[in-house]
Amino acid sequence: MLQIGISISCYIRRVLSLALIFASLSTQLAHALVIGEIEIISREGEPLLAYVQISPSSPDEKITIDCFSLVKSRIIPEQEESNLSAASLELEGNNGTGQRIKISTSTPINARLLTLPLKAHCGIPYGLVIREFNLELKPAHNTLLTQTGSFSAPTEKIDVNIFQKPELNGSIRAGYFSSSRKLDGKNDLGTGSIWLKATQNIGEDISVVAQGWVRNDQTFRADADSKKLQEGYVKFSAGNMDYRIGRQIIAWGRADRLNPTDNLTPRNFTLLTPEEDDQRLGSLAAKVTYHSHENSLTGIWLPGMDPHIFPVAATPGIFFTQHIPHTNRVALKFDHSGGNVDWSTSYYSGLDLTPDIAIGATIPSGTNLIFNHNRIRVLGMDGATVIGRYGLRAEAAYTWTANTGENDFLVKKPFLYMVMGGDRTFFDYLNINIQYYLRYVTNYSDPQAITDPLLRPVAIQTAALWNQFSRSQHGVSIRVSNKWLNETLEGEIAAVGSFGQNNYFIRPKLVYAFSDNVKGSLGVDIYRGDSNTFFGRLRDNSLLFAEMKYGF
Repeated sequence: MLQIGISISCYIRRVLSLALIFASLSTQLAHALVIGEIEIISREGEPLLAYVQISPSSPDEKITIDCFSLVKSRIIPEQEESNLSAASLELEGNNGTGQRIKISTSTPINARLLTLPLKAHCGIPYGLVIREFNLELKPAHNTLLTQTGSFSAPTEKIDVNIFQKPELNGSIRAGYFSSSRKLDGKNDLGTGSIWLKATQNIGEDISVVAQGWVRNDQTFRADADSKKLQEGYVKFSAGNMDYRIGRQIIAWGRADRLNPTDNLTPRNFTLLTPEEDDQRLGSLAAKVTYHSHENSLTGIWLPGMDPHIFPVAATPGIFFTQHIPHTNRVALKFDHSGGNVDWSTSYYSGLDLTPDIAIGATIPSGTNLIFNHNRIRVLGMDGATVIGRYGLRAEAAYTWTANTGENDFLVKKPFLYMVMGGDRTFFDYLNINIQYYLRYVTNYSDPQAITDPLLRPVAIQTAALWNQFSRSQHGVSIRVSNKWLNETLEGEIAAVGSFGQNNYFIRPKLVYAFSDNVKGSLGVDIYRGDSNTFFGRLRDNSLLFAEMKYGF
């Protein structure tokens, strides 16, 4: 029995946990700013082109485009966000009078009425301001409707956009990774992949969206091909209601990459990609959102669950099974965006995306290790604001689990997880982001005090794996980023470490834009720490990566 416990302990050490990297929101130095009127250049059916006049209070004040963003932009009446969420902002003119913001999209806007709320993150004495522009685009030049009354009889309106061509974008990528993220001992991997996203608008009210990838992670060996449909859903609107049905990615939380409330859709932690967001996967869901001014209420029903994908290493004498009950999941979220503080509160009831680990039957071929996905309930809140030169954010959630008490060591215990921090931009592009995080475990009992020789090593490894080795764990995350060479070279160093335990994660990364379409990335993932710590047991996932990406 002791030998079985040791084998299981070694096995669990090789299970991959979450790799955390961080991004930041930008703020900038200034003391006062006036947002003027908007000038619309484009017409309906054309890519959006508009200019907004801005006036700093003094020519000496430095205002950059990092000070501005579009929030909750939408098309009226269907309130479609996706076409406008990719709108780019550029600052034109000098630092004195005459500056203006150029707002543009690469795809046509097939609607007459738009709402563009422009948020100023800096240059405002009391934090931030939102100026909402309600726009009516001029009719397209090639409209099929008569404009001069040449026909005396009424003419039926023809929707020229109902069969428009789908919008298609994506990227082609080629990369090198010094090791696999599957704990399979494979090194020096060449990767190739194609990422595509297609959007088909059907009339004015309905859109169909699909995105996914096809890839090969072993230098184009035929048996290493893989493919995944990340999202495939239909969305439509009616009045103040938005509907989305199908496989979709739903990400919650306002903190920087450490998101206690992000419990709805899974990630693939074995995927060889430099960007954490590329690991996201969709789940089958029905999502309904009601909008009212600056507030929204969202309800989500998920009829099943796809769990996180973790690496599993082969161990002699050990085999595993995964248990996912067939049950519905539900979630609710109230969100307020606008004014001085953006905030939300949320509730989730459903299965845990990360499994608990149980010991199953022992048979002649080995011992069964069971990955159980038990039900959890999560109550969360988050908030973000800008005060002067600083962007501040906080997020917290309490999770109730299926744990039965102090002596239940194989099911995650209930816990509080909170993150708070902020960032500031110095000079033009130097951004420093710092966050503090805390995990507090209830029903805690020290797994090292267990006397059972089979249960003790398993309990120690699972407690460390789920960050429940001690009653409270806290630490800090730091991200420093900058741009050089006319913004063609971007660099960042992201790190996270725990207080009181010698373990940490560091990721330095460089991204160089060879052109508007071609970018290259180079970076390193470094995990270090003692063998019984969260990051220490991920040491084998340390690697060097490089990737070239052509976007279209």
